[in-house]
Amino acid sequence: MGLQIDLPSAGLLGVSGATGGVISGNTNAVQNGIYIYEFPGVIDVTLPATMDAGGTVLVKNLGTGTMRIVSSANIDNSSSVVTISQNQSARFVYVSASFGYLKT
Repeated sequence: MGLQIDLPSAGLLGVSGATGGVISGNTNAVQNGIYIYEFPGVIDVTLPATMDAGGTVLVKNLGTGTMRIVSSANIDNSSSVVTISQNQSARFVYVSASFGYLKT
């Protein structure tokens, strides 16, 4: 399939060279970004239209609100919006332009 993830150098969270942190409003995600939401209300985290194969975005909702993960590319080969509720987390791995993101 061509997807390669460098597990030995991926670190504790499985994302090499990760950036990010706590967010409080709508956010445009970047490759290898980690986003944590700790507030009430609804926010959108927009995934990049394309990334390198194996590029990852991690999200965690620690607040009482809702995170909507939005993408112009497919998520799991069909959906373009995923809802992350309180105390849930998800990893989005970019596979290809035809498949989009794999949600794990």
